[in-house]
Amino acid sequence: MSPQSYYYPSPGCYRLAPGLCLLEEIDGRPGGLVIASYPLRVLRLGQQAWRLLNLCRQERSSEELVRLSGLAPARVATLCQQLSAKGLLEAGPPLPPRSWPGVSVIVPTCNRVRQLERCLQAILELRYPSQALEIIVADDASRDQTPTLLTRFAPAFASRGVRLHCLRHARRQGAAGARNSGAAAARYDLLAFVDDDCVVTPDWLTTLVPLFSETSVAAVGGQIRAYETGSALGRYEDVRSSLFMGLQPQEVRLSGPLTYLPTACLLVRREAWQALDGFAPLSCGEDVDFCYRLLAQGWRIRYWPAPESVVYHDYRTRLGTFLGTRVRYASAEAVLQQLHPQQRRILLLPPWEASFAALTLGSLWQLITALPLGSLLWTRSQGRQRPSRTGQARLSLLLAFPALLLPGASTWRRHQAARLARLPLTAWQIWQATLRSYLAYTYHLCRHLTRYYTLALLAAGLLFPPLLVLVGLLQAVVVGVDYARLRPRLSLPAFALYSLLEDCAYALGLLLGCWRQRTWRPLLAVIEWKNATVTQLAQPSEPGPPSLPSRDQR
Repeated sequence: MSPQSYYYPSPGCYRLAPGLCLLEEIDGRPGGLVIASYPLRVLRLGQQAWRLLNLCRQERSSEELVRLSGLAPARVATLCQQLSAKGLLEAGPPLPPRSWPGVSVIVPTCNRVRQLERCLQAILELRYPSQALEIIVADDASRDQTPTLLTRFAPAFASRGVRLHCLRHARRQGAAGARNSGAAAARYDLLAFVDDDCVVTPDWLTTLVPLFSETSVAAVGGQIRAYETGSALGRYEDVRSSLFMGLQPQEVRLSGPLTYLPTACLLVRREAWQALDGFAPLSCGEDVDFCYRLLAQGWRIRYWPAPESVVYHDYRTRLGTFLGTRVRYASAEAVLQQLHPQQRRILLLPPWEASFAALTLGSLWQLITALPLGSLLWTRSQGRQRPSRTGQARLSLLLAFPALLLPGASTWRRHQAARLARLPLTAWQIWQATLRSYLAYTYHLCRHLTRYYTLALLAAGLLFPPLLVLVGLLQAVVVGVDYARLRPRLSLPAFALYSLLEDCAYALGLLLGCWRQRTWRPLLAVIEWKNATVTQLAQPSEPGPPSLPSRDQR
């Protein structure tokens, strides 16, 4: 997959987000309505915000919006920021600053001289003012040729006017400790963290640094892709790694969907790092903890996956190291949940969507086990006779019938609510959004179950073999959707196998983390039964008439 799958507006420009329909108010009030197709929602905007959205039907710069709208520049900037946060406008990258701020690039390393050499060579080619740049390598007590390598690179950086500062720990302190040592020695206000097994692109800093023009932004991260894609595992990691956060710009929030950014590519204000006393001394998950604490203090974190700022990570592409990494990542979840209990995993079970998912999966489960291959898994045990194929087929149809009725009933209910609220939504629009939301919920439920419970279900399947069919069904839903969505450059069977092994490794790591922390809470999700699809969407921009109720199909 190419890093360039999303086309940004030009720097300092805005354009209307795709899938929006703008309608004028039918009762003559100032402003208008915005209908978003997915998630389906209707918002009432005031006159000023409505005017800006209309102008942005074609890409406009901030100066053009000020001139055409007649609003003050500060008001235009505020409205555009609020409309972008609501997903109504797409914003281009900020304009480059008049004077580039100083940046301290911090590279923690330990016994990876080959990867460090490649990393420093890429940093040497950065297109950033040399007088505003320093490189700090924090050597965490390496026993290889790292000191010799740093001595060899010093003249190359000096010839470009860039300071290369080398720190060396007498004993191991871990990656978090190395990053803290580097940050403490930094002399500039922006800290750019990158791992020694990463390769930066020349415009990494010039693309991400302008996002700090907003003083509320404490950290910015870019897109991370696989450096080695010659192997099947490398191509799998390219799209399925926990370091890859997607291709769309996002605001990182504690409420999600994106809650942290990895330190393999993270720029941070030094004052924010100081306010948190740096990274916690964790063996894994210190970047997640750091982002949680930043957000809890009211700072903003932005994810900006522009292709010019891509960082390439050298993943472990041997099966054993790949699985070991997943176990290690998962084991940190127990520690993180103890440090941040408010961030416990939540399993939403809205009645209509959850019923649809359960009935659909149950129907398919019964249908598959009624087939000759599925029937082989049934055995005579504990005095129970295997159900007849006819009985299982009938049960499958019995479950499928209400599953098919639920989207229609939900569409009728929502259409009646939309009519009462005088929302200009057709039954067809509501049906499409409802069905899409039901299917999306089914996928996310399957992903939740496969991520955390695949290993337990496989173990239970040894006692009750038909559960193996359920595991295969859940995996098929997740793998099928992800394969179509991510378009990895490897075969479907290979993708499915790696996905299954990854889920098993993650579940094992979670168990190990719980055992070490003497807690089982991370194994159990917090269940919320409320219907998350009905929301009151407030006006995103300015005072005016109260907003209308809307349907938000998450």
